[in-house]
Amino acid sequence: MRRTRFFVAFGEPENEEAPWRTEERKMTKIRRITTGLLAAVLLLGGGGSSVEDVYARSKPVVLGYYTGDSQGSLERYRPYMTMLSTDTLNADENGDLIGFVPEKTVREADKFGMETYALVSNYGENGWDGEIAHRVLTNARAKINLIRQMRETVRTSGYDGINIDFEEVRPQDREALNRFVRDAAAEMRRFGKKTMVSVPAKTEDDPENGWSGAFDYAELGRHADLLQVMTYDEHGIWGEPGSSAGLAWMDASLKFAVSQVPSSKLLAGLPAYGNDWNLSDPDDRSGGMLKWTDARALAKKFKTPGVRDPKSLSMVLRYTAPGGDKHEVWYEDAYGIKTKTRLVGTYKLAGISVYAMGMEDDSFWKALRSGLSGPAYGPSDRAR
Repeated sequence: MRRTRFFVAFGEPENEEAPWRTEERKMTKIRRITTGLLAAVLLLGGGGSSVEDVYARSKPVVLGYYTGDSQGSLERYRPYMTMLSTDTLNADENGDLIGFVPEKTVREADKFGMETYALVSNYGENGWDGEIAHRVLTNARAKINLIRQMRETVRTSGYDGINIDFEEVRPQDREALNRFVRDAAAEMRRFGKKTMVSVPAKTEDDPENGWSGAFDYAELGRHADLLQVMTYDEHGIWGEPGSSAGLAWMDASLKFAVSQVPSSKLLAGLPAYGNDWNLSDPDDRSGGMLKWTDARALAKKFKTPGVRDPKSLSMVLRYTAPGGDKHEVWYEDAYGIKTKTRLVGTYKLAGISVYAMGMEDDSFWKALRSGLSGPAYGPSDRAR
């Protein structure tokens, strides 16, 4: 997803002997975690038998993505969620993990019966970094180091599994990514842990596509326990205005996903944010992401009601800023979230995921729950 990271440290682990800590309350001052190498023979062999589809259940799971801004949301809306993925760790080109584990949060989530995942990304100093991904995927030493550190993080911190979120991966690294997930999942399985992989949404498999070509759904799904399909960021501030998660696009993306991977291994994604484009700024440097709650505040401030786009079912708000600049905002409302959540039933998915906690309010979660408990989105809806 080509999103800005809401990535703020909120505290340090209570146990000083834990291998994770923050030196200051910002990610530029975090400790580099270093460990030895795991024997290559354990990791670079075969991937083992395929994982049983343990998510085939009557009640869909709900995964919340946790960042430094998410603690209040977790405390308020925990009953709506069954899974938690903490977005607080990045890998560097040597396969070392940078970041921290919110250990208290993981313990609390476990106490309430939530399945917890440690998200590891290739997000670098300047954003998503394809070179970091290339190095850890193709350099045996870095790869083994990262898999070992992921394993030890999950084991020592009480997580149920790892969430691999590599983005901007180069198409030529497609096979290397397949092998990395195979080996990481095999190592996690040895210790009774699970593997979830976040993948960009797409409607076809084009191995040459610069954004999604590296992601071989069928092969990744063969080894991972879950694929979290990022059915958001259809549009963003890097391009023309449009919905973050248009209904037709989500529908087509999930239709393709279930043709490649068992539906019981798939999670759809929903954004708790929209985007604000400054149409008067040629480079749109003043545009940005907008939280679910901020979009409503903006409409109230300018006394300009949004209108529903009939194809995407997202809302569009146009306003003029005090300086005269024209803006266009695309965001979600309760009706859109409810309707798009119904796609979980349409494709019999394992469940839904939300990026990210801390951007939303109770109206978001009520709409999501209503969509999960309501009828599946079907042909009669598409005909409207």
